[in-house]
Amino acid sequence: MQSLNISTAAMRGIQQALDNTSNNLSNLDTVGYKRRVASFSELLSDSMNEQPKVDEENRNSPPGLRVGSGARLGMIKLDMGQGNMKQTDVPTDLMIEGDGYFLVTKKIKDATGAIIEEQNRFTRDGSFKIQYNDDEGGYVLHTASGYTLTDNSGIPIVLPEPVRDIQISKDGMLTADGTEYAPIGLWKVDNPDQLQALGGNLYDAELASGAAPDSKYVNAIDEGIATLRQGALETSNVNMVEEMSQLVNIQRAYQLNSRAIGISDQMMGIANSIRSR
Repeated sequence: MQSLNISTAAMRGIQQALDNTSNNLSNLDTVGYKRRVASFSELLSDSMNEQPKVDEENRNSPPGLRVGSGARLGMIKLDMGQGNMKQTDVPTDLMIEGDGYFLVTKKIKDATGAIIEEQNRFTRDGSFKIQYNDDEGGYVLHTASGYTLTDNSGIPIVLPEPVRDIQISKDGMLTADGTEYAPIGLWKVDNPDQLQALGGNLYDAELASGAAPDSKYVNAIDEGIATLRQGALETSNVNMVEEMSQLVNIQRAYQLNSRAIGISDQMMGIANSIRSR
């Protein structure tokens, strides 16, 4: 039965690793996407000490016979490696060079139209568009899912009128038609692996409605670990060759454990037939 448990646990982890690789490949062309790397860890092992012969005195390994319980998917780590640059020359396209996230926000309303909360999200996707926002009373830079870009105080950047000339410096200073606005905020996350992915290339910023981002996070531009590049986008850091190699390894491991289950079933069948005689 132990062999069945070991192979079953391994196949469960392998299936999760396959899902992770499939997700990476499906986001090969997603702007700002960061790949996730699956790693396995060993389950608890048992020690069988009831051996008929005493071990040799010069044995280097622990006494007894070690019997493992298989492996499981221990962690899926976020790879924060920089993606390649895609030059677009669109003034509202922004690329983060370094370690940092845009903070974007959206107001959630009830059935009567009253604002009940403000959702805060992190993203590396810098493909923003300008559109009029009724809640803010002006034009804002927003994501494809409708979240508004904020400044270094966590407040949405609002332009009073349509602009023709937008200039954004490396340190996030935004100038529109000669008028200077608050700088765009980039925020450092100490442990990106703890960010909860919400889909749409967004992560939960874990900020209460109306909370200032500097109460929990550090400004990445002030720390000198990130800059902005206007007119460019960061492509996904997924390496197709590496992911396809990983896919082949996962399939081989799945086949091996599947075969182990079949062999274990045959052995148990032979043992049952011997006992019945």
